[in-house]
Amino acid sequence: MNLKTSRLQLALLLFSLWIIVASAVLFYLGQRHYGVFAPDKVWHSSAIDVAAFGLRAAAGFQVLHVFADSCVCNSRAKAHIRQLDKQLLSEQAEQYFFSPDQIASAGFTIPATPAVLIFSQGKLVYAGPYASGPLCALDDSLIAPILQRKVVLPGRWLNGEAYACRCIAPQSGEFDGI
Repeated sequence: MNLKTSRLQLALLLFSLWIIVASAVLFYLGQRHYGVFAPDKVWHSSAIDVAAFGLRAAAGFQVLHVFADSCVCNSRAKAHIRQLDKQLLSEQAEQYFFSPDQIASAGFTIPATPAVLIFSQGKLVYAGPYASGPLCALDDSLIAPILQRKVVLPGRWLNGEAYACRCIAPQSGEFDGI
């Protein structure tokens, strides 16, 4: 084997290793916030209504969006909201935006953000992620069928089992002004 061939093989090997390492790092960075929405199933345990958040019950849906400022998943959830807004949120529901601190001070424990709480006639019917999947895409929406009334929940659904892009929230009382 000549020197030129050896250098070419070494260059190809180093390039292949670089591709593998770079791919692994990008995969890790892209997936580190993807997982079970509430892995420890830490939820508020009793019924709560919209009045706990300083709102009056409405005839239709009331949607409370919950965002922690530092969560990398917010942009995906906000894109989901923009897509929903064009289709049905502005017509079917009143929308409100809350921080995890505000949710906690109302007496509701939320395990991760971004999250959405949906109230129907003042009663909580859904709490959890906007969609399943790492991209929070409208095609994987968990809330669109509820807001379109294609799915009528028999009671309160605290959806902690979905896999979604999320930032695990500190335990109740540990919010740090996010």
